[in-house]
Amino acid sequence: MDGLMRLPAERGKAKRGGARIRMTTRDEVVLGGYGALSWIAAPAMFGYMLTRSARDPGWRRRLSERWALRTPVLPPGGVWLHGSSLGEAGALSMLAGELHARRPELPMLLTAFTPAGSAAIRRGLRQSQSHCFLPLDLGVVNRRFLRAARPGLGVILETEIWPGLFAACRAAGVPLVMASARLSARSHARYRRVRGLVSAALRAVRTVGAQGEEDARRFADLGPGGLDVRVTGNLKFHFRPGAGVLERGAEIRRSIGPGRPVWIAASTHEPEEQVALQAHRQVLAAREDALLIMAPRHRERFPAVRALLQESGLKIGVRSVEGLPPTGAQVFLLDSLGEMTAFYAAVDVAFVGGSIARVGGHNLLEPAAFGLPVLAGPHLFQTRDTARLLGEAGALFIVHDARELAGRLARLLDSEDALRSAGEAARSCLAAGEDVLEETLALIEPFLPPRPLRSAPSSC
Repeated sequence: MDGLMRLPAERGKAKRGGARIRMTTRDEVVLGGYGALSWIAAPAMFGYMLTRSARDPGWRRRLSERWALRTPVLPPGGVWLHGSSLGEAGALSMLAGELHARRPELPMLLTAFTPAGSAAIRRGLRQSQSHCFLPLDLGVVNRRFLRAARPGLGVILETEIWPGLFAACRAAGVPLVMASARLSARSHARYRRVRGLVSAALRAVRTVGAQGEEDARRFADLGPGGLDVRVTGNLKFHFRPGAGVLERGAEIRRSIGPGRPVWIAASTHEPEEQVALQAHRQVLAAREDALLIMAPRHRERFPAVRALLQESGLKIGVRSVEGLPPTGAQVFLLDSLGEMTAFYAAVDVAFVGGSIARVGGHNLLEPAAFGLPVLAGPHLFQTRDTARLLGEAGALFIVHDARELAGRLARLLDSEDALRSAGEAARSCLAAGEDVLEETLALIEPFLPPRPLRSAPSSC
């Protein structure tokens, strides 16, 4: 993918399918200390999950999976793929689907840590694929998980470093591959404080396929000497809307009305809903038929955002009540999960949250795949490379507050040429990622078990 996807020069000679890196006595001591501390911290982690469950009941469901008491029992030698949350679920399902198409005989276990990620994975499960929550990172729990799943390979997406689990995989002889791996400057600085622990954990990893050159350098800095790090790209660049999604989007758009200006504030955090409402009031002053789709990032915030909208004085609709935006609605709350892409297919412009709030930004590529101009705040440290590419192409516009957001919306919604130009630029960026899936599969394939031999036809 142009310069972003080339290997750093110092990594260009890395051998395909990196070699197993020897564990030192110091590594074993550090991991042993982590294992002991994990048991001390386990009640706090469990308490955190129960606290989260007060707002999102998904955190208290299927608790037996958190302790690996109900891990699916699979035939040995399959592939285990892990993506922690909703943000990784789409890429995980896409990668698993392509692996299934090429190696349908391989058992697969797909895991997530958050309820939203779990729900998204379950919706896309195929035959021969199983799913459960990833258990807590505790020694006996990790061993129980691996005994049931019996993977021949583990594939970890993005930024997931679980020292206890990685050590258990190494002890069990399960090679790990980190795919579409990213490490922001903030995460890198945090991991450097426990560099010895991170380096010891990464000894279980055979190869890292990083999203960009900065990510690759950060993994190389944290990992042990000899860690195979290369740049394969961001799997989210390979996102392509399915025909069913486009059809659903067209249906939603017909219900709204094809002539209305419509924009979405997606994956929002506090105070981004207030910013979006303030901007929308300014848009309505010029275009009284404009519609804002509001899609908060987290399920547990749906009631609070609904209350905020009801207090706004604007005419609102709610997905869980009306289904589709009612006639005359000025704001429509998308209080459901897994439907964002269908609504991307129905709008004219997308604002992606977690970017005015100091979260680091969410997936900018999904709206770009629908040919939408993308707006975001300045805090994009979790998706810096993607933001740079979209910005340089003229598909991404940075806004700092409600006034700037309203001004940019007005310039786009009032000009078909501006909408079309930015949308075409967004699609061109996605076209640059055609090779990401193939490069990621090339990273994984050396560690897959051999294909079963076909029995020779009997002769008469």
